[in-house]
Amino acid sequence: MRRDKARLPVPDEPLVQRILKQVEGFFGEVLISVSKGQRFDFLMSEPYAVRLVEDEIEGQGPLAGILSGLRAAAHDVCLVAACDIPDIDLDFLARILEEAEGFEIVVPCPAKGMFEPLLAVYKKSVIPKIEELLASNVRQVLALFDLCRTKFLEMEDTSWLRNLNSPEDYKSYLKSLWQRKNQP
Repeated sequence: MRRDKARLPVPDEPLVQRILKQVEGFFGEVLISVSKGQRFDFLMSEPYAVRLVEDEIEGQGPLAGILSGLRAAAHDVCLVAACDIPDIDLDFLARILEEAEGFEIVVPCPAKGMFEPLLAVYKKSVIPKIEELLASNVRQVLALFDLCRTKFLEMEDTSWLRNLNSPEDYKSYLKSLWQRKNQP
């Protein structure tokens, strides 16, 4: 994308704020993993229970962000949601959290061989395994799945699921919002 996805403007607000509004009240604690020095002052005045957690290890990608978030979390079971997934299905969130019993990770599978590791449940028990991976210069979140009790949860309805990974994805999403707003 070559720009901060969290701050991408969607009508009337940054993308990260849109996501927070969707999950408001669903969780007792919301942590936002940020790079060192990254600020979201505009969120601090919001009615959310938001806390910024700086990555302890810089430049190691999402796996290091997950590690920092898990270490800072007050709860054992944590949902990780990327800031580039603009629409969240709350029924699906409830389902994925329910599926966590007996597993360290629950990762959605929108299609055969596809995973959504940044819309998944992680338990604090995976912290040592993440540390081992990062110490071995392994940064891929997918590498963690084989080391943990992981449940791969097939997604029945993926109509709501989008990732904004490119300028084209972002433009397409804005167009879909405009179309939804202007439907008769």
